[in-house]
Amino acid sequence: MKKTLFTLAAVLLLCAGCDRVRQYLGKAKDKDQTKDIAIQPKDEQEASLQFIHLTYNSPDSMVSISADVPATVGTPLADSIMKYVGENFEAFTTIYSENHDARQAFLYTGEGIHNQMLSEIAEQKSGLEPKELEGMEWMFNWTYESNLIQEYDCQHYITYVNQGDNYTGGAHGYHWLAGTTFNKETGKRIGKEILKNTDSQAFRTLFQRKLLDYFTEMDGEEGGNNTLSDYLLIDINDLQISNMRITNRHFIFQYQPYEISYYAAGMPVVLLTFEQMKPYLTSEGLRLIGVEQEQVSTH
Repeated sequence: MKKTLFTLAAVLLLCAGCDRVRQYLGKAKDKDQTKDIAIQPKDEQEASLQFIHLTYNSPDSMVSISADVPATVGTPLADSIMKYVGENFEAFTTIYSENHDARQAFLYTGEGIHNQMLSEIAEQKSGLEPKELEGMEWMFNWTYESNLIQEYDCQHYITYVNQGDNYTGGAHGYHWLAGTTFNKETGKRIGKEILKNTDSQAFRTLFQRKLLDYFTEMDGEEGGNNTLSDYLLIDINDLQISNMRITNRHFIFQYQPYEISYYAAGMPVVLLTFEQMKPYLTSEGLRLIGVEQEQVSTH
């Protein structure tokens, strides 16, 4: 029987666990290299677009959202980014769908989320007696935070991340981190079409080893003798590549809480260097990272 790796104590220490997840994500764990993955300062970016940073904070601090949006539209890249930003907000507003303007959608999103949360809190409280509410006010300290910002910008592509937390009562909230990379020439989102041979045994071995590195890093000394299967909620043979984005030196494959593992495991992530990914990139993928086909080893 598999060893139980994440106990109730780990869940109670969730805040500390989340910090460790962020610390892991901020560094590339490689035997020969450990470097920070940092957001590139905007004054150092080779950006072909100008961006506006939008923010919304509700008066009671319940809702906080931010987003980087193009200052102008009309190019494939700007329109694609604007559509992406709008998609992340239209659940709470119809402005984007009607006008195709993510900036307008954003302005209505924060207020929309805030009003919805207040309405749901009031509805839940209305079904409780005053005595039942005693000592339970913390359950209604709901929060929503979402930041949709640029993570990296270079000559060939620009990468966004959407990171946030949401608490609506219960033992714990939900947090997420997902990324999207755009081809600056075409404006298209970059996905698995630039990958090849990812079903090979060589790639699966590499991918699973790096994923195990994440779990053992999180688990500390207790994870020394564990296998990847010990950490997964799914069969290891069903493990698939998840949300992919590209930074200045890595391909990042991101999983969300509960997607493949326990909640206390945070957001599992696989970091693969450009050098490790070269054999698994199409010619288009190689061009994006500035590598010519003849530079790729076949061994």
